[in-house]
Amino acid sequence: MARRRERMAVGSPVILQVVGYQNSGKTTLIKKLLKRLAELHLQTGVIKHHGHGVRVDHNDSGKDTEQHRSAGAHVTCVISSENSILTMNSELPLNKAIAIYETLEMDCILIEGYKNIQFPRVVLLRNEAEDIDLLIHSLDVIATIHLNKSLATPIQRTGSPSPRFTRDDEKKWLDCIVTYIIQEHRKESGS
Repeated sequence: MARRRERMAVGSPVILQVVGYQNSGKTTLIKKLLKRLAELHLQTGVIKHHGHGVRVDHNDSGKDTEQHRSAGAHVTCVISSENSILTMNSELPLNKAIAIYETLEMDCILIEGYKNIQFPRVVLLRNEAEDIDLLIHSLDVIATIHLNKSLATPIQRTGSPSPRFTRDDEKKWLDCIVTYIIQEHRKESGS
């Protein structure tokens, strides 16, 4: 059996939410962020909201886990020396998903979606005129990333305005987000 690096969880994981309307670049941003966080040896989990109102495909047709679910199992878990897969036959509330990730001793949890639930967040805007409501209703904005080159006047909010970037400023927004995660991780771990 492969040995994994043992770590001692100290504090809670940093939670960062990435929100934006469909096709705003959420998954692309998260993939870039995951790569950078892995380079920094931060164990990061992702929780993605599938807001399309359809059942998520387990892709285990004919396998034991499908047979277990069909026989009445509410939760199934397959564990091997290389990976583990946990499935449920109902929606897992976000707070319970976060609790599971906390027991797995993640350094960071990235949440994709859940526009109506508030965590510190990065807001992606495809078209500021159409998507501005998402920014206006966000409470703790770490950064705003626009598709357009021309940045509109920042929205006046209570507290200090969050940094605003265009999608083309990838190095700048990636550095900004990673710096936030590292600083929060240090606070949580007491280092």
